[in-house]
Amino acid sequence: MTVVRTCFVCLFITLLVIVIVLDYYLAGKSPWRHFESSTKQRIDGIPFCEFDRSTSLLRERSNSLSDFSFLAVGFYMLVQAIECQEKNRAKHTILSMINGFANCAHAMGSWLNHACRCQLGHRFDLTGMWLIIAFISFYSLIRHCHIRTYLFIMIFMIIGFLLWIISDIYYPQSYDNEEKILTTILVIIFIISECFHLKSKSITKSQIKWLCLGAISLVVGVISGHLDASKIVCWPHSWFQLHALWHTSAACSVLAIYEYFRADMSFAMNRNEHFA
Repeated sequence: MTVVRTCFVCLFITLLVIVIVLDYYLAGKSPWRHFESSTKQRIDGIPFCEFDRSTSLLRERSNSLSDFSFLAVGFYMLVQAIECQEKNRAKHTILSMINGFANCAHAMGSWLNHACRCQLGHRFDLTGMWLIIAFISFYSLIRHCHIRTYLFIMIFMIIGFLLWIISDIYYPQSYDNEEKILTTILVIIFIISECFHLKSKSITKSQIKWLCLGAISLVVGVISGHLDASKIVCWPHSWFQLHALWHTSAACSVLAIYEYFRADMSFAMNRNEHFA
């Protein structure tokens, strides 16, 4: 299994290097000039602090590069899916494989959004973010029942299509309204579902650890994102951007919830083996 991990690490490094090299060679060439802008306002249209390098591949350099944190999480999930094929249960395939691809898709969408500041990237970013949160909420719900993998994939694809339609909105209205409202609704669904789940099943120390780490990471990310968008704390030309910290914190939160679900699955499997 070391080969699998090495391949994904090499792929990750290769993609990162390619992006950095292309950003250097395409400086001043405005590669995104023909793409529709993600805002219809000329002033204060984009709700991010980072300086717009309008003629570069990475218009928001720090924000776009930080999206590789989502790619790292997605690759980690895919590695887990490949390495655990001998335990190929439906819910494990859903949790690792589909979740991994969703995180990789969001990484690319969010990267495109901050790299080009274009509406196409904005829509991919929104759809990817909502898909990840929808996956977490939906997976939490199906833990109460048995579901076939193909059925989950079909439902998930329909949800993705609907989210893509909803994503056709522009900054800054999307950031202030639709984006936060739908995200909040999905998070509330997850919390309610987990409350019902924990009433009927015991929770392990490992799960508590991952749940707390996920919550802390999310809180740090939300605060960072708010400070960045409101320009309360803002260093436009710095490599350190609070929105980039939001990306990293959100990726850590997604990873923590993934491990939280895995810890529950491992506990259930061990318990069944014990009573077999």
